[in-house]
Amino acid sequence: MTGARQEPELLAVPDAAAAAARTAELLTDAITGAVATRGTARVALSGGTTPLAAYRLLGPAVGDWAPVDVVLADERCVPHAHPDSNARAIEEALGPGARDLRVRRLVESGAPSDRARAYAHDVGDAPLDVVLLGLGEDGHTASLFPAHGALEAEGTTVAVLDAPKPPPERVTLTLPTLRAARRLVLLATGEGKAEALRRSLGEPSPHAPVSLLPPDRLTVIADADARGRLGG
Repeated sequence: MTGARQEPELLAVPDAAAAAARTAELLTDAITGAVATRGTARVALSGGTTPLAAYRLLGPAVGDWAPVDVVLADERCVPHAHPDSNARAIEEALGPGARDLRVRRLVESGAPSDRARAYAHDVGDAPLDVVLLGLGEDGHTASLFPAHGALEAEGTTVAVLDAPKPPPERVTLTLPTLRAARRLVLLATGEGKAEALRRSLGEPSPHAPVSLLPPDRLTVIADADARGRLGG
């Protein structure tokens, strides 16, 4: 007889502002804890609109970013100055309160596959201490889209050439890289994420990439609107 499937930790908050504050608090604790234990912290951050409010709180909360190695959970194959650049948006949101901040950027030239290989070398093989993930209304996280071939990729990163939403060319951390992280945090806010969150917290399925992550290391922060279709 098999035991019940372990569930991710679900932190219920009332609204998007509370979600941002709770996310910043969790990330700050993970970063400062890793620095205290190992002298450095390895962090992967996601782009998109939802996490930016958390980053505005996180930058000054951590303060000294010199011992923090920040990589991107995914990046669009666009120049750094482009409005769609995740690195640009993250750096701007973390703001001037993040002293000595360095985000490892994707190289701006070459085929996506070459850029993915270069970024894998830059990220390295050591486990990430904490990864912040967002959730798309279609259920994608990082640039791992439902039922997409990139879900089968090995190694550290993979190039996505045909993302269902623009821009189509991207580089993302792979499922094995995310699964190896010491802690995963998923941030979901808004009614538009409710169905995607329901699927993500269901049985493991390639149609819900978050469901393929280890639940014992996954914390989900969701506001009331995003939790609207959860049972119980």
